[in-house]
Amino acid sequence: MPCYNAEQYVDGFLENLAQQILPFDEVVFYDDASNDSTYNQLISKGCNVIKGDKNRGPGYARNQLAENCKSRWMHFHDIDDELEPDYLAKTSAIAENHASVDVVLCNVEWHDAASRQVLLSWTYSNSEINENAVAYTIAHPIGGINGLYRKSKFIDAGGFSTEIRIWEDADLHVKLAERKSKFYVIEEVLCRSLRYNISASANQHLGWLTRLDLLTTYAKSFKGRAEQIEIGRQANLAASNFVILGDASAATRALRLSESCGVQVPDNKSTLWRILKTLLPARIRIPLRVFQLRTAFRK
Repeated sequence: MPCYNAEQYVDGFLENLAQQILPFDEVVFYDDASNDSTYNQLISKGCNVIKGDKNRGPGYARNQLAENCKSRWMHFHDIDDELEPDYLAKTSAIAENHASVDVVLCNVEWHDAASRQVLLSWTYSNSEINENAVAYTIAHPIGGINGLYRKSKFIDAGGFSTEIRIWEDADLHVKLAERKSKFYVIEEVLCRSLRYNISASANQHLGWLTRLDLLTTYAKSFKGRAEQIEIGRQANLAASNFVILGDASAATRALRLSESCGVQVPDNKSTLWRILKTLLPARIRIPLRVFQLRTAFRK
């Protein structure tokens, strides 16, 4: 568990952890240079805590935790999120009984921390992810709290990126897929992520800019047709979100990426756009699409 200024979550998380039907072999915390009582609280409760001297973000923290992990399998969790009581019992059973599996995943629900209302449901397909793992993980971002990872494969993939603080978890799974990892999805919700207004993920504009940068990198790295199509489709999705956030320039950049991946703008099968894609070049269609989105979202 990486944690930063998490004093208000310590008791709740330890209580949630104690509810596991099958306990973890070891539990390690990384305090990312908190300036509250997080470290002292964890130490006072007998927890194993690595204390960071400088705030370096979740990617760095998780990599440090991995280096200090003694087990062959690892699970990363956030101290303000929750596990179902049977999380480890179900995921470890797959790890123990499927020798070829490197990553065990489950579905996740995102809840508003105050109201407990379900905001998002991230669901994954066990059959589809192994058809083309790279294309699938690009198209279906995977969070950092719903995986059980073979440590050797995690190390082989290079761990989490320390350059970004948003989307670093989704990027890890693309890297694992690139290294030919074998995935197994338990198609049920075993983790719940709680969203707070003060969290890094609440900065949607920064998040989508980071996502666009990653997609641009993937486009240079993965030249297969299936991967290029998924990158183009995700770039179209990013463009829509940029328009909602009022950033037409980034939306234009995302749509240009889509075109470079062979996915004509827009990723839309309406009769009108099919005709326009035949008649108009990208330099006209892209600003036309941005204008259309701005008009639609203004309503």
